[in-house]
Amino acid sequence: MNFWKKLAFILICTSIILQTVAARELTADLGLSTLDAFSPDGDGTNDELVITLFYSGNFSKVSSWQLTIIDQRGFTIKTFSGKNHKMPKRIVWDGATDTGSEIYSLNDYAIILRIVPSAKDEKKSGQKKVVAAKNFTSGILLETVEKNKRWRFAVNSLQFASGRPELKTGTEDQILFNNYILDVIAAKLNEYPDTAVTITAFENNLENTTESNIDQVLPLTQGRAETIVEVLVQKGIDRSRLNAIGRGGANELSSPTDENNSWKNCRIEFDVEK
Repeated sequence: MNFWKKLAFILICTSIILQTVAARELTADLGLSTLDAFSPDGDGTNDELVITLFYSGNFSKVSSWQLTIIDQRGFTIKTFSGKNHKMPKRIVWDGATDTGSEIYSLNDYAIILRIVPSAKDEKKSGQKKVVAAKNFTSGILLETVEKNKRWRFAVNSLQFASGRPELKTGTEDQILFNNYILDVIAAKLNEYPDTAVTITAFENNLENTTESNIDQVLPLTQGRAETIVEVLVQKGIDRSRLNAIGRGGANELSSPTDENNSWKNCRIEFDVEK
């Protein structure tokens, strides 16, 4: 190979190396102030979720960005977004939603960040979009019914066997998640040791008749409330503190036939009183 061919070869290799270095992959990530305690109930503790945005490109100008918060049923409940300006490095969320829906105790949520890079960053990286995601589970949202005397919280994420009082045992994930929820509940009740706890179960009365409520739904909810009592006793809560009540289809939060919202009726309420 003569001198000029060698030189051309070296220049081509150098160009390839420089292009490879220049074409840096754009990455993004999310950091959360808590993964399991966000509880916007106004008590001054974990009422806000601080979301930190990480991006390897130019923060000062992106073509567009969007951060969405999605509930465990796949519905988008909150969106933050912007176009052609500086993307924030931190977002503080107080739990308010765009849909008016509530944040529920011990529910899973997903946060997804989508970035369309600036034209300059897109040219360097060859990427038209950068995505990052993070999951978190809310904590217990405690309602003060009577100051320093009575509190209440509800949990709608426990998974029971269909039409049965027992907790689901179908998959390891179901078992682990139910166990996690009940561990958190037991820990919360231990924060109020000198209290009595009424555990009340509710379920959809799909037939919407008094007869079906009395014959089927009331016994089912009584059994589910008693199941929760037994598990909490196993987790160290004194049985004498606990009382189980089944309320059937009472106190509906939604129509039992509303496919998008009827799950809200299937809940366990904990009334904690000194």
